[in-house]
Amino acid sequence: MIYCVSKVFWLIAAPTNALVLISAIAAFWAVLRRPNRVAWLATVVACGLVVGTFTPIGAVLTMPLEYRFAASRSDSQARPDGIILLGGVGFEGIWTVAVLSQDYPKARLIFSGFAPAQFKLFAQLGSDPARVIYIEPQPRTTSEDAFYAAALLKPKRSERWVLVTSASHMPRAVGCFRTAGFQVEPYSVEFTTDPRDPFTGFTPGSGALTQLDTAAKEWIGLIAYRLMGKTDALFPGP
Repeated sequence: MIYCVSKVFWLIAAPTNALVLISAIAAFWAVLRRPNRVAWLATVVACGLVVGTFTPIGAVLTMPLEYRFAASRSDSQARPDGIILLGGVGFEGIWTVAVLSQDYPKARLIFSGFAPAQFKLFAQLGSDPARVIYIEPQPRTTSEDAFYAAALLKPKRSERWVLVTSASHMPRAVGCFRTAGFQVEPYSVEFTTDPRDPFTGFTPGSGALTQLDTAAKEWIGLIAYRLMGKTDALFPGP
């Protein structure tokens, strides 16, 4: 139930979708001949679209998420007992785990919520698919990722588990795993911003709006998950 509600909510709450919906409401309002209110709505929507499209506000909102945890790289002095890769990442995440699996041949591998095509790509990168524990049923949310993994693996305090997911998603993911009683070491991938300059890689247009939507989804998700008790803090950190 919560999963379905969250999907419907985000369909409406995504900044780009919300602005489009408000525009439609303003148009219908105009039909009802209430020009003053329509003017205000149109102004708000126009400003929102201009700011989202032509400024790096999406990058500014993304940076605190991506750099909440210090960049972590596994080393030979502290070999991980296992590596967990969350669904939703792209090629970089799969490639990273493929490399780590070769560096640490004894580490157990967990692919949580992955499609068969992504799993096949992992094998094509030269890794052994037999080492991967495939969690069923496939988790649909980050909270389910954490609880399914904890129930399956029953991690010990002495064990070291590396969690690989996109940098912007890492705070919420870590919070969920901690709530599930699973202490993980963050290993962020797919960075999209540079903390030294928010304009690095910034391109006005649909890409800027997409980044804004992605950042908004994570911030809203952090608040919602905390209210539902699915994370251990509002903004999980080191």
